[in-house]
Amino acid sequence: MDEDPSPPSRFWSGLKYGAVKAARGAGLYGVMLTGRRAPPPMLVPPAPFSGDPERGADIVDGAFVFAGERIAQARNPWSAIGAGPGWLESANGFGWLDDLVAHGGQVAQGRARALVADWIAADQAGKLEAETVAWRADVTGRRVWSWLTRYAWLVEGAEASDRDALLESLGRQVRHLARVAGHEGRDEGRLTGIAGFVVATLCLESWAEERRTAIGLLADEVSRAILPDGCHATRSPRVQVAVLKDLTALREVFRAVQLEVPTALQTAIDRMAPMVRFFRHGDGGLALFNDSREGDPAEIDAVLALADARGRPPKRAPHGGFERLVAGRLTLLADTGAPPADGYDGHAHAGALSMEVSAGQERLIVNCGAALRPDGEWSSAQRATAAHSVLGVADTNSTEILTRGGGIVGRRRARTECERREAEENIWIEAGHDGYWRNFGLTYRRRLFLAAGGDDLRGEEALEGEAGHPFTVRFHLHPKVQVSLLHNHTAALLRTPSGQGWRLRASGADMALTDSVYLGRGEGRRGQQLILTGVTTEAGATVKWALQREARKG
Repeated sequence: MDEDPSPPSRFWSGLKYGAVKAARGAGLYGVMLTGRRAPPPMLVPPAPFSGDPERGADIVDGAFVFAGERIAQARNPWSAIGAGPGWLESANGFGWLDDLVAHGGQVAQGRARALVADWIAADQAGKLEAETVAWRADVTGRRVWSWLTRYAWLVEGAEASDRDALLESLGRQVRHLARVAGHEGRDEGRLTGIAGFVVATLCLESWAEERRTAIGLLADEVSRAILPDGCHATRSPRVQVAVLKDLTALREVFRAVQLEVPTALQTAIDRMAPMVRFFRHGDGGLALFNDSREGDPAEIDAVLALADARGRPPKRAPHGGFERLVAGRLTLLADTGAPPADGYDGHAHAGALSMEVSAGQERLIVNCGAALRPDGEWSSAQRATAAHSVLGVADTNSTEILTRGGGIVGRRRARTECERREAEENIWIEAGHDGYWRNFGLTYRRRLFLAAGGDDLRGEEALEGEAGHPFTVRFHLHPKVQVSLLHNHTAALLRTPSGQGWRLRASGADMALTDSVYLGRGEGRRGQQLILTGVTTEAGATVKWALQREARKG
């Protein structure tokens, strides 16, 4: 199969999108979506991942739980007022149909049909409270994919009029995707819209002629969004798993219609899977960089199993900007990269040079993570440098995160660098950035050393430049770690649930213990953090620390 559309195809795609923008501006776009209803799908796409029956039971009972919000809506969620953006995206994307299928039974099936019919009616009447969200390319792509996947289940026993309305609405939505997919969307959203369009061209005969263009859009996007080392351009472990899940599911659709899997799609899967393994701690969950939570280890396992890419986790991701240090049972993951590029920075945190440390299946040093609701009270705090295990200057972010535009990156650092050396299974990394230069005339460098046995981790935090600026080195601790200060606050003892002890010693700054919040599973949990504080001198500042395993007694 020729995967890449010809230049004329790209040209016409751009012209169609230009017409969309003009029609929207004139209030005429709705007319452009009229046309023949979609035919019944030639093939119902496979559903390689199962839903959650408990969430399905909630929906049957009239309660919708999306993005950390629970909203009881007896009839439908389209009239929900005051819902957050994440909730509205999930509600209008219809991925939760999988949960109703998992719940099973005629009641759940009837509820699904009623909800789809209500959405269609609200859309036709112009009464979708979040119409802008509902017709975004990514949300539309997700909805089209979900409706096609569950088409047979939705129309089983349905009235002919409901089936016709479903196909009519599908026709409008696919016409919309044919015009906007690949032209709209940020972060992973652009790929989601394209994927929905690709599925439509594979399953609906009326759009088979668009298949070549759709696959070309897919190839273009994965070439931008998947970096050469396999890291997604958002630099978010959570997005890494979500995109790999979509790409593997999309590959299953190609196989189901017995078409050759596009090279770009297969290559993206092969590159991304090892990076998912890269971001996992010993407990099977994800590292908490850039809007990430631990995730469900069983779900991550399922995604990797379907991906069927056997590559081992790499030691480093030079394009994504991450380092993985492993010795004995100790694992350290560090963010050593530049902020994501424009268009992929909606998940970015100001966590440059931050690190996480786990021993076996137990997390020791963590970042704070990300709340389930992206616009809640933690939306700004979780992205701050202070929410990461790293040095910060004067409570100022090392990367500017704008509150407008969904929290994208503002002023960018001019320099970020990292070097790695290994000898006799000992590992050194040295990384630095100039994120504090503009405001404080300071550059920051972090050196880390992990001994071969995995029982000795050492670090050095160095600031060079102007005197008189306060700084804080933070070590956020997992909530299950017990900690106590020792030796006149020059050391601390960390104790994990298994009884393993780790001693953290430091010099060059004052040590204290204070509260922290852990959002590794989305909901805030109380934790603690060790902080090392000081003020720069004319010679800058140097803080040295060591984390060493305590010998078990007896």
